[in-house]
Order: sequence, then structure tokens, then C-alpha cells
Amino acid sequence: MKKKIYRKIAITSMTVVILLLLYLMPGVVDNKKDVFNVQYQDDFKEEDVYFLNSTNLLVKTSIPVFSDSDLASRIKSVIESLISASSEIIPNGLNRVIPKNTKLIGIEVDESMVNLNFSKELLNSDEDMYLKMVESIAYSVLDFKEINGVSIYVEGTNISGQLPIEVPSVITRDFGINKEYDIKRKDGVVKYVVYYLEEIGESKYYVPITKYVNDDREKIKIIIEDLSSSYLYQSNLISVLDKNVELTSYEINEKEMILNFNNSVFLDDGEIIEEVVYPICYSVFDNYDVDRVVIQVNGKEIYKKDKKDIE
Repeated sequence: MKKKIYRKIAITSMTVVILLLLYLMPGVVDNKKDVFNVQYQDDFKEEDVYFLNSTNLLVKTSIPVFSDSDLASRIKSVIESLISASSEIIPNGLNRVIPKNTKLIGIEVDESMVNLNFSKELLNSDEDMYLKMVESIAYSVLDFKEINGVSIYVEGTNISGQLPIEVPSVITRDFGINKEYDIKRKDGVVKYVVYYLEEIGESKYYVPITKYVNDDREKIKIIIEDLSSSYLYQSNLISVLDKNVELTSYEINEKEMILNFNNSVFLDDGEIIEEVVYPICYSVFDNYDVDRVVIQVNGKEIYKKDKKDIE
């Protein structure tokens, strides 16, 4: 995907190390292909994972996974990267949140549900990291388009009730990630997810924040206001839209959301600035049941993105 262009140089320089690790990883490569042969590099695709940044926010990044593997093997590879990925795979500035020595001892995929069974070391996390650990595991799996729910077990017992935090027996995207609360009254509470941009070194990443606020407006209006706000509760996050950008109209036509803006900060020398439009698209897809986002400026279409092409 184009959004990962900032990491291409780094990924290229680490290809041999990464492919070796993937080759040795159980369940990822089940045949004897020479993974170092350039003709097989296309057999690997990037899957989303969530590592922790320096301000304790989970950041969306990616790892290469053997694309010919079945779904269970691909999910297994993602989880094992959260447990034991080397410093060559984890981008600089990001860290694992699963306790060391943890093992994934079982995985079961049942239609759109996944059961993950871990060793007892999973419970050795610091108390203030339990929530981040659960979110990291759950969202790394829920980013597979085939999966709608995740259940986490420790040696056969569901993690629900075993932690000092409340965790449902089946975790869906409703659970939230990087939660922020700004609630002043009980009524009129809305939950929404907005994606910000973060720069770490020379790389750029997307950071989802689940917000709970008192606001009666439509979610998309709140999201666009957040993305154009000069105030951010985390100084490392970036507002991608100019403060003068306004969403003049929006509509949902079948499975398509059309957003019409008053002026364009989406173009640079005629080219789409993807680090501007991707946070909008990610935010729309996380909050609305649509398959496409269309961006217009003064009624003229300048960009569209299908959900299948951004996952």
C-alpha cells in the first residue's frame, strides 16, 4: 500500500533478515521454497500489527507474512511477531507489550471468530499494561477483514475475569483502542474512532484513538473537526487537515460515503497527499458500515478509496 512508502527503504534493507525469521517461524512457510530468491518476494504481504510507542499509544504498523498460508497460519504469524519479533522487525521507537516467554499454544478459527490460547506467562504483564496488551492482540487480529471477534485464553481459560480490567469473553472492535474519555454528563455520550498521524524518526504511522465524548453531532463532523484541530491531547500526534478546512456536506449512498470539502489540502502539485486522506478513510471505515470513501472539493471528486484496498 502506498501509505507504507516511508518504510520501503528500511524494509528493503532488512529483507534477508525478515525472510529468514519468517522461514524459521512455525506454520508460516510449509514448503521448501528458497525464500531468498527474488522471484518469491511477491509471495509475502504485509499484515497490520499494533506496537506501543513512547507515549503508551498503540501504533498501526505492519510485518511481512507469507501470503500463501491459510488464515490461521497468517494470524499465528502476526501474534508470534507481537510476542517475539526481533529488533530488526519492530520499527525504531516501537515496543512489544506481551510479556516475554509467553507462547501461543493454540489457535482456532471458526468462521469469523478466532480463539487464541496462550501460556500462563501472558498474565505476567505489568498491571498498567494489561489493557494495552489486550488491545494489541485483539486489533492485530481484527484487522484481518475475515475476522469479527477474538477470544483470548490462558491455558484453556478465557481471560475474562482473570485480569484487573474488564475484558469481554469475545472482543470486537467495539472494545476500542487507545481509549480517551472526555465525559461531563451521562447523557449524549458518543463513541468514535479517529486516526491521527505520528512521525517517529523518518517514518510515519497511523494511530487510532477511541474517544468517548458528550456530543450530539454526527460522528463524521466530529472526526473532521478533530483532524483539523490545532489542539491535540498528545503532542506527538499530528492534525492532518488545515484548520480552515470545512466539511460542507456529506451523504451515504448505499455503501459509499461522499465527503464534500470547501477547499483542498489533499493535493500537492496535482498529486494526492495520502498521509492527509488516509486518516480520514481509516476513520470513516472504523465508524461507518461503508465500502468506499469519496472525497470532493467544491462538488468535484478528487479521490476515492475502497475499503478492501486500505485493509
